[in-house]
Amino acid sequence: MTARPQAGVTLIEIIVVLGLMALMIAVAAPSLRQVLGADKRQASGELAATLRAVYEEAVVRNQPMRVAYDLDARSYWVEASDSAVIFRDRSHAEAFEEFMAEKAESDERAAEKAKYDKQDDGLLGGLGGGIGNLLAGFMGGGGPSGGADGSTGSEYRPNEFVLVEDGIFRKRELPRGVHFWGVWTPQYEEPVQPLSQIEFEAMLDEDPEEQKWTTAYTHVFPGGYMEDTVVYLTDDEGEDVTSLVVEPLMGRVKIEQDYVEPPDTRDRNDD
Repeated sequence: MTARPQAGVTLIEIIVVLGLMALMIAVAAPSLRQVLGADKRQASGELAATLRAVYEEAVVRNQPMRVAYDLDARSYWVEASDSAVIFRDRSHAEAFEEFMAEKAESDERAAEKAKYDKQDDGLLGGLGGGIGNLLAGFMGGGGPSGGADGSTGSEYRPNEFVLVEDGIFRKRELPRGVHFWGVWTPQYEEPVQPLSQIEFEAMLDEDPEEQKWTTAYTHVFPGGYMEDTVVYLTDDEGEDVTSLVVEPLMGRVKIEQDYVEPPDTRDRNDD
């Protein structure tokens, strides 16, 4: 009577099973981290640390800085400037934008006139006095330093920022599964939010020079002031929101595991 061969598992079969198990774990691990909220907590901590570091760096450099948020690309970075202006609220920002548009038209007319009349006295000086008075109501130590006649000169270019890439200030991307739900500062009545999926796909169809992505900023000044900001992070579903709330005078960032309403800054601005 012939003995029946014993059933067994070959080495190849063991390797195949182990490979499948490793693949399943690799696929499940990110989802598990998202369920437990680990990625969002990590992203919140890193962003809060960056904001605090920029607050301290602005004092060391003695120059304005800001954190820039690309809400559509889920990334953020740090920039620095020699001159910066921020506004108490959206109405002041709109007034400034309107004024600068009028100034650009006036400058263009003045340049055209200068071609025919080199004795163009007082036109730009009078306009410069107007911009100095307008900026006096803005926050951020905000205006240009004018000459004795109140003129600012054509060289003044507020809010020209350059990228800072040294040390911890490298550009960062949020972990997979973590998104910006929105960013609020006094420049906006409501939190600025990223493009919807339909808007995002439509923007990709535009020419690169025509693409306009959603960007917001937190400005920091060397005198020890950080712009009021609430940064909202969320998950893929957009339902579980974490709020990072900036304390302007202390440069601290509170992390709240829920949606927090933007602060009412009217009383603070009246003081």
